[in-house]
Amino acid sequence: MKLPVLSERMQAIEDMVLPGLPVADIGTDHGLIPADILLKGICPFAVLTDINSGPLEKCRENLCDFGIDPSLYSIIQGDGFDPIGDGGFGTVITAGMGGELIIEFFEFTGWSLTRPEVEPIAKRFVLQPRTHADDLRSYLTESEFRLCDYKLAKERGRICEVFAVEPCAAGEARPDCGLVSEFLLEKNDPLTAEFVEGKIRKAYRIAENASSSDRADAKDAAQVWHSVARQLEEIRRNI
Repeated sequence: MKLPVLSERMQAIEDMVLPGLPVADIGTDHGLIPADILLKGICPFAVLTDINSGPLEKCRENLCDFGIDPSLYSIIQGDGFDPIGDGGFGTVITAGMGGELIIEFFEFTGWSLTRPEVEPIAKRFVLQPRTHADDLRSYLTESEFRLCDYKLAKERGRICEVFAVEPCAAGEARPDCGLVSEFLLEKNDPLTAEFVEGKIRKAYRIAENASSSDRADAKDAAQVWHSVARQLEEIRRNI
């Protein structure tokens, strides 16, 4: 029987899932993570969603090839958190898409800075944003969510950020809005130094590009990014 093979990134996501409770994978694509979760008996039921029909057909084929009982999962086409309704999940996974898009998912669901009283759809959200991870982390930790796990994982030479958040009571949130997550720095992840070094190189690259631009605000932008790079260098020295 064919079995799913998870990358280091996907395994990091699976490791943060709450066991014994239903799981939803938003933008599931190939469906490998929920398939592995079901095969290992980590969760009793999984909902797999994607906005496009093509990935869902591949997902359906994979789960069939893995020999997973169809009564253990539901495959739904739809956008964002809409397909999973009012929730009731232990964990909702959202991986492989931009951080700004994931923020929109939370906003459209009704959870926002202005409406923190809206009941979350899951006990935990496991997130792996491809871009704007800092913006997503800041948004959530300022929106009555707390970071409860954070891990860096390599995939195809790129360091990916995987973190989990859980809703918390008003006043219990601990905003984490720095250039590098305080939670991650405290955890001493072995990839942190390499991760910060990559952010330094990116900051200097953006600063250099701004310096060579003819835009009116190019000089100011270059100064901002040089400042960011220096702050990151200070963080690296303290790792």
